[in-house]
Amino acid sequence: MKSLLLGALLGLQLSPLALALDPVPTPAATASLAPRLTLDHEQRALLSWIEKSEGGHQLRFARLHGDHFGPAQTVIEHDRLFVNWADTPGLQVLPNGRYLAHWLQRSGQGTFAYDVMLAVSDDQGLSWSQAQTPHDDGTLTEHGFVSSYIAGPDQAGLVWLDGRETQPAPVDGGHHHGAGAMTLRTAQLTATGSMVQEALLDARVCDCCGTATAHTSSGVLIAYRDRSEAEIRDIKLIRQTAQGWSQPISVHTDGWRIDGCPVNGPALLARNQEVLVAWFTMAQDLPVVRLARSDDGGKHFDLLQEFDAGSAIGRVDLSWTQSGYLLSWMQQTREGAQLRLAHGSGSTGPGNVDRLLSLDGGRSSGFPKILGLPDGRVLLAWTGQHALTGEAQVQTALLTLTATQESAANTAQPSTR
Repeated sequence: MKSLLLGALLGLQLSPLALALDPVPTPAATASLAPRLTLDHEQRALLSWIEKSEGGHQLRFARLHGDHFGPAQTVIEHDRLFVNWADTPGLQVLPNGRYLAHWLQRSGQGTFAYDVMLAVSDDQGLSWSQAQTPHDDGTLTEHGFVSSYIAGPDQAGLVWLDGRETQPAPVDGGHHHGAGAMTLRTAQLTATGSMVQEALLDARVCDCCGTATAHTSSGVLIAYRDRSEAEIRDIKLIRQTAQGWSQPISVHTDGWRIDGCPVNGPALLARNQEVLVAWFTMAQDLPVVRLARSDDGGKHFDLLQEFDAGSAIGRVDLSWTQSGYLLSWMQQTREGAQLRLAHGSGSTGPGNVDRLLSLDGGRSSGFPKILGLPDGRVLLAWTGQHALTGEAQVQTALLTLTATQESAANTAQPSTR
């Protein structure tokens, strides 16, 4: 009853799982968007988002305490923050408790002239260092779709799409070379604040699809959407090895040829040597979400399962739970867009699929996020609408998996195609 009543007050459209899905009052103000979730060094959940302010926009975050959020804290407020439904800021907490925040900031007058910016905090977000950028190319081009990773107890890494090669370069006689491709790059921030180990990972990638990172027992993994000369935009993965970054491998050969960016990147999950990758594709003009698994640290993948062929929207996310993993994505139905959830375990595909929320199928709903918590519950965050004003607002809820769902995840049968 609590779930139903609170859902009505928040304007939340609950699914048949309503008795297990409890809306949590959001710490975000109206005119907010771009939620992300992460765990800190003490396994507490952190929600970050962007909201409009008198000074322009601000990047804020809050900690989850049981079934409610603490007060919102501000990382940065600026009149030149780049605000986008898909290219979002976030937080990373290092093992020593240091917070790393990254966001996007306009560098020029062009629509897509913006830089990646970062700052660190050694007092859990009460104060922040002076902002800096991980790239030094100085071009007024796009730098974004950032993922972060832990590179050591006091060192963090960033991965981003870098547009420096898309800017025409002058040559003799005043002529210009044609614009190049978007690239994938990485760099690491040391405890002293210097950027090291800068590297070009891929010289030609999709222009506006999100990146993802995860850790195996062997090192960092990076997943992203590639772009071949023939405009094939399949999902690739790069591994960190003792010799450096590996060459990209295909997670699965979809063969999706598209002349524009689908704004739909992969989700990545790893633990020990088990790796899961989820993504959206429209190869052969069939929209579908796919899930692949590796048991050798990301060297080889097998396709586990496909979801909602013909009606998938994508916008995938993955998270571990106490008994396995969760996959979320969006689907278009006759009644409207739905947030879907699948729960699986081991080398078999998920055994059950549930509808969680009704969402707007357009950009306004952003990219919903899920995060498994140490107590067994799952935190959800998405961009919805304020019940009274209709303005965009980050919303949150807690999901408790039922015994039926846990059992289905543990007894799931291998998927068929």
